[in-house]
Amino acid sequence: MSSCSQTSGPPELIIDESVAGDFETLAIETWDEFLTVFQARTSCFGDVRLHATRTLGSRAAYDPASATVTVRVPGTSAMLQSALVHEWAHHIEFQCNQHKSLRPAFLNALGLPPNTQWRPEVLPVNTSADMPSEQYAEATIVLVLGQRQIPNGVRITEDAIRVIEEWAGGD
Repeated sequence: MSSCSQTSGPPELIIDESVAGDFETLAIETWDEFLTVFQARTSCFGDVRLHATRTLGSRAAYDPASATVTVRVPGTSAMLQSALVHEWAHHIEFQCNQHKSLRPAFLNALGLPPNTQWRPEVLPVNTSADMPSEQYAEATIVLVLGQRQIPNGVRITEDAIRVIEEWAGGD
């Protein structure tokens, strides 16, 4: 059994008709930056779809069943880029079996026990900021974009960013 969701060529960003031209341009530029960072892992995850809506309750969401990122528009470039990278990080998390090898070092970099649940099924209200999966997605924003565009209370560390960078580079 392969640990990859894709067998040939780099994953593609599939943009649907809901995405306006200016957002499409930003998304393509951001996708290229994202793929540059995760170049050594691009055989491990497949294509991702992008959908825009004005009615989403949060800034963005990822649906693993359809590999679709939905982003609430309109938004500033910083907000949109941040949302895209965050959700694409979840795309890798759900599609790439090799991602599991990142988790022990990432948890250690956050000072968390190795048995910490990555994505707990049930969380108390307003504790998603403490979820390793969310911390990973936020650290990925810093890795790809150079900084978190939108502060949100999710704790990340320089060590956590370094761990993702090393893993993304194939180490």
